[in-house]
Amino acid sequence: MKNTTRRRRTVCGISLLSALSLAVAACGNGSDEAGDENELTFVNYGGDGMEAAKAGWLEPYTEKTGVTFETDEPSDQAKIKAMVASGKVTWDVVDIDAASAGPECGTLYEERPSDFDTSELMENEITDDCMIPIINQTVALVYNAELYGDNPPTSITDFFNPEFEGQRITFSYWTGSAEPLALAAGIPAEDVYPIDWDELKSAVDSLGSDLTFQSTLDQQVQSLESGNFGMCLCYTGRSALAAQNGADIGVVWDKVWVGWDGLYVVKDSPREDIAWDFVQYLATSEGQNGYYEHLPYSPTTTGAPPDVPEEFKPFMLSFNEGKVQETSYFDAGYWGDQGATAADEWTALTAG
Repeated sequence: MKNTTRRRRTVCGISLLSALSLAVAACGNGSDEAGDENELTFVNYGGDGMEAAKAGWLEPYTEKTGVTFETDEPSDQAKIKAMVASGKVTWDVVDIDAASAGPECGTLYEERPSDFDTSELMENEITDDCMIPIINQTVALVYNAELYGDNPPTSITDFFNPEFEGQRITFSYWTGSAEPLALAAGIPAEDVYPIDWDELKSAVDSLGSDLTFQSTLDQQVQSLESGNFGMCLCYTGRSALAAQNGADIGVVWDKVWVGWDGLYVVKDSPREDIAWDFVQYLATSEGQNGYYEHLPYSPTTTGAPPDVPEEFKPFMLSFNEGKVQETSYFDAGYWGDQGATAADEWTALTAG
């Protein structure tokens, strides 16, 4: 769905429904004349993430610079490829999976300018020459506190421990699920990559019908809120939202996986200069922190931390680092090299 953030300027007033099967549309004809020259189209995966981006990034930047925004969703590399190929680029700045976008750096995405300042960014999370990292996300073991009472799980490996009752759940996507499954199977964080699919298959098969792969992250939140689960390899940010809605849950922090999104400027963006100005703003703590006051994820910057609500802190890695023994970090290069093989391996793993 395309939306318009209106601040200071009057911008195109057409709102368009979008879906994976529909071509991208924008105010005007999609050429350089489309939209205000000081207006950017920002794209992410929608939902709570878009609302946090509007409140924490887009609106403050409009107040600061006068640049206005249209928004669209969801991020979709196939659409970007079609735009670039047709010469009708209507998206400017996109929050997207760095594993799929990285191999297209220079082809579908612009390279960072030579004078771009990355000094406030976490260096290990800059995975290609086009992106900046945003939105650190943690996956950890989340458990049903009511179910386990005084004997809760104490390690991520309890996910596969048959002595604990209860349904296990995890998100059905290889990046961000294969790695936590490997940690839960007892693989040290330093040995998670390359993924040992045979070992994962053996661990997954040991749970049989007691393990459910969920197709959406919303399903995870619903399971946590309903109490219809025992343990989850869950994104802790999503878990915090469930806790706000009354879910009685706890987090085990001994071994975690940390991933992040990439922020890219689309190749041949008609407003490339102001797009990079906006991305530079989000490469600073001052620019990036606002998002995390609305959603319980962590910044990819090294400066002053965000001022987050107290109820977020039990679910944020930055406030629980002392409990963590091992961390596996997202390897965008590995997943980029895997290509379609990763999807095939994941399908075989989850087929039952």
